[in-house]
Amino acid sequence: MKRILFCVVPEKGHVNPCIGPAQHLRAAGCDVAFYAPADISAQLDGAGDFAFVGPRETPERHDLSRGASFAANIRDADWLRHWIRTLLIDLAPAQVDGIRAVLREWQPDVVVIDPLLYAAAIAAELEGLPWVSMSNSLNPVLPDDLDSELLRTVRWLAPERTRLFARYGLDARFRGCDILSPHLTLAFTTDALVGAPPPGVELVGPALPSGPRGDETPFPWERLDADRPLVYMSLGSQLYYHPDVFAKVIEATRATSAQLVLSVGELVDSDLLPAGDERVVAVRYVPQLALLRRTHAFVSHGGANSVMESLACGVPMLLSPFCNDQFHSAHFVERAGAGCVLDPQQAGVADITDALERLLRPGSLREHAARIRASYARDGSAQAARLISELASGSRLATAS
Repeated sequence: MKRILFCVVPEKGHVNPCIGPAQHLRAAGCDVAFYAPADISAQLDGAGDFAFVGPRETPERHDLSRGASFAANIRDADWLRHWIRTLLIDLAPAQVDGIRAVLREWQPDVVVIDPLLYAAAIAAELEGLPWVSMSNSLNPVLPDDLDSELLRTVRWLAPERTRLFARYGLDARFRGCDILSPHLTLAFTTDALVGAPPPGVELVGPALPSGPRGDETPFPWERLDADRPLVYMSLGSQLYYHPDVFAKVIEATRATSAQLVLSVGELVDSDLLPAGDERVVAVRYVPQLALLRRTHAFVSHGGANSVMESLACGVPMLLSPFCNDQFHSAHFVERAGAGCVLDPQQAGVADITDALERLLRPGSLREHAARIRASYARDGSAQAARLISELASGSRLATAS
């Protein structure tokens, strides 16, 4: 029995796209387990009782990666730059030995690595194990001439990143933030969105689950009005604390015929949002994939997983990126004609209303979203699982540089 270990960043947007490939690998007879630097066992239990071999402690991370303070901090470019350095570079040395111990004990045939978890790539290399770089973002397919604040930060970090790997006698390759594998690098997209991939990157299509994903939550489906188009808005599991942006979209949607569903995190318990009505449904967390299948337009921060799921459902998007690779998602979606982009801080209510009207009416935005959906009608999770299994069996050659 082939043994496959997933090493992931413990955030929903990083865990969710791993669930589908893991389910397919298990269905094919593989033994599958997960490691993360913090406890993700609750979701793994719900997704199929996958074994978790990481630490069971969940450190308090609210101020670092979510909530009001995080929403404020990301507006400070210097803070954001140093936060990225902490996540990518500073934490890695303390994680390497622990991951090596897990690899020795669990003895996987292949390690599937979140390409932001550099310590896992280092550990796999030092243990002589083949490993897959499986990205939840579009980093592996970024064009060479693309510019963004994140890419400028990566260039600033390049000497430190080189020293980190040299410390272990390694010379790694990267694109954007992502470490690329010499064995197999996967991206959950198609050429209809990103064009031809760079050498060594496999475009497998969207990573959707084949069963429960483990993050399902109750939702008041009975409140949806089948006679109205549905606009769904989410700023993700980390950036939700922007009541001003939600308020603008609430007001903008009232000028349309649509119903609005909001995923607002802890804001649901606050008085920071305008008073709702039957056309506004605000909840803490939405079963996003199920809701997107009924959605006509999606307002999003541009998180890679959200964009992937929206395109898989053929839903055109209004993207309002705040930071990091969200601007990369916006670049590809806007270039492909499957959505429009607005600055969430600068856009006025009238601008948002106009964008929503364009998304809701028949036209090129909906047509291009449907075109990409057709290309996403492949099972990317199954394809990823097949390629990972081939690597585990030794039937796959090393990736071209």
